[in-house]
Amino acid sequence: MNIENKRQFATILLAVGLGLVAAMLMSKVVSDKVDQQTKIIAKEYQGRSAALIKEMDETKQTLKKLAKDHAELAKRVAQQPKTIVQQTAAPTPEKPTIQEMAFSLRTPPGKRAITISINALSAVGGLLNPGDFVDIIGHLDLPDGNDQSSAKKQTAKGEEKVITVLFQNIQVLAVGTNYNPMGEIPPYETQQKAKTLNVTLAVSPEEAGLLTFAEAHGELQLSLRSPAETEERVLQQVASWDALSEFVLEQQGTDLKVPVKKSTIAPGGEEEVGEETKPFIQIFRGGREL
Repeated sequence: MNIENKRQFATILLAVGLGLVAAMLMSKVVSDKVDQQTKIIAKEYQGRSAALIKEMDETKQTLKKLAKDHAELAKRVAQQPKTIVQQTAAPTPEKPTIQEMAFSLRTPPGKRAITISINALSAVGGLLNPGDFVDIIGHLDLPDGNDQSSAKKQTAKGEEKVITVLFQNIQVLAVGTNYNPMGEIPPYETQQKAKTLNVTLAVSPEEAGLLTFAEAHGELQLSLRSPAETEERVLQQVASWDALSEFVLEQQGTDLKVPVKKSTIAPGGEEEVGEETKPFIQIFRGGREL
């Protein structure tokens, strides 16, 4: 081997040696860095673990203290007399005094409050409430005579029943002792179970007298009005067979066969009304009626 080759070989060996030394040094530096970071992380972890362990110990001590206090409190309660342990009922708060409005202040000006006793079924089945408006229907007994001005109710056999609307748009002031408008629970159920109801109405002085007279000479019935309807209608006829027949014929097209009355002159010159005698045929044979 010549000298030139020996020099090249020595150079290669030197380079390889230097590379190995550099690799060893780099490995040493990396290893030291890793060890340093590992120590730092381990130290931080130990610090956090110590703090967590300390906090857990404090929590355990607190729980133990609470359990001890609870046990002592239970022991004290058990040692106390039963009369002391029992809780006394809280006093009922006194209800504030409510100033009720005088009933006379609820009566509209120019009106009079009058109470009528009426069958619950005739009072819209008891579905009445203060503040409602009604029509009053009268079932009147007309006496068979010329004197119809007497305030006493006549009971003669010749009385004739007349049904008609007496008053319209009459305000209901009270039903029984209830004169407050409808609340959350109106007393409809109680009113429907009652046989009769005392209904207080607001009427004019003239209507009060006539209503009392009509109540003494027949029966009254109430018809509930819609709050939106305030007008009064002029009624041309009273309720009768003729009026019913005309109404049904006009509205439904049905012809009701009702008794037809005719007028006759009594011997005393008075006009009598009776049912018209229907024509009939009698057949005789051999002097005998068949």
